[in-house]
Amino acid sequence: MTIRTNCNNNKIYITVIGELENNNEIDELEDVISTLENKKFHITFLGANVIPKNIIERITILQEDNKCNIFVLKRYLFSYLQCLGIKCSYITETLAFKKTDYNLSCEKEKPSKEEVYDFLRNINKAYGYDYTEYQIDSIMRRINISMIRGRISDFNTFREQVLNNQEIFHDLFLDLSINTTEFFRDHEVFSMIKNKILPYLNSYSHVKIWCAGCSIGKEVYSLAIILKEANMLSKTQIYATDINPYVIEEARNGLYSISNLEKAISNYRKAEGEKNFIEYFDINKSYIKIKENLKKNILFFQHSLLSEGRLNEFNLILCRNVFIYFNDSLQEKVLKNFYNSLDDNGFLVLGKSEGIQKNNGHRYFYKYSEKNKIYRKSNK
Repeated sequence: MTIRTNCNNNKIYITVIGELENNNEIDELEDVISTLENKKFHITFLGANVIPKNIIERITILQEDNKCNIFVLKRYLFSYLQCLGIKCSYITETLAFKKTDYNLSCEKEKPSKEEVYDFLRNINKAYGYDYTEYQIDSIMRRINISMIRGRISDFNTFREQVLNNQEIFHDLFLDLSINTTEFFRDHEVFSMIKNKILPYLNSYSHVKIWCAGCSIGKEVYSLAIILKEANMLSKTQIYATDINPYVIEEARNGLYSISNLEKAISNYRKAEGEKNFIEYFDINKSYIKIKENLKKNILFFQHSLLSEGRLNEFNLILCRNVFIYFNDSLQEKVLKNFYNSLDDNGFLVLGKSEGIQKNNGHRYFYKYSEKNKIYRKSNK
């Protein structure tokens, strides 16, 4: 990361080049901002996809006092800040959002599945991300979305650009990442965890839980809340993983739009939450922030479910609404990995549209609550 500060026509400009990757860089930027707190300035983020909550909170306060204008280059950061209700301007070298000559009606013939599979194999070779066992129809839809966003009508042109330009691959990578989530989603599942699974796990002196495919962290924090209410959070270690490093940073920040608060409160109550949901957050005008005491026992890190390496001796694994994007063969591989990663009699929670019937999951798990897609490890 590089920080440049300059003055032009009595205006102060801060340019942040690259990602903020460690505490020293975050502290350096905070120091620069602190020296300008009584002045108006423009800050531009070139390269960052997510910025740490310390910086977000600082510039939000300054923006409320009309002292700070924010400009961002990356689409992901623009969407993130907009979601939090933070005003910012999106810039690109080509002014990406202005009208272009791209027209959907001139789109050429769609690629065949074999062409797409070949493209995916080459992505794996070039960048190390393997999408070859994802549901092909879903992949093709998301490739089409990425082509529309990039104003590219020809698949072969798009293919070559992705394989030879890491920035264009980066945009496709974001389009291939699915991040739909909410607090206490499918509240019946959390009621079952609260009333049936946690009392059993409470007999252990130490509990390990893995939230696989954790997205932006709402499910992880929902779990932390019910663990706290069961007086189990202090003896529990939660591992929260996702293939997308940017959603991991969002989850680590723990900042969420206030616009979805009513839905979250409703889900929490239906999941038999025992307190006022708001107690677990600090409230800003446009976003809510998870309180730090819920974060202490959560470790967020990037991890691919497709990797051979396994994390083990978990008492509970949640992997909800991820399998719907995998084919049956890949689902079985991941289920086998989960089997090897669970303690004896451990629990597995899948999404409401997922299960263990078509993917040979019955070899590794048996039904505990089919209605809620909760399973237990089989003792072979």
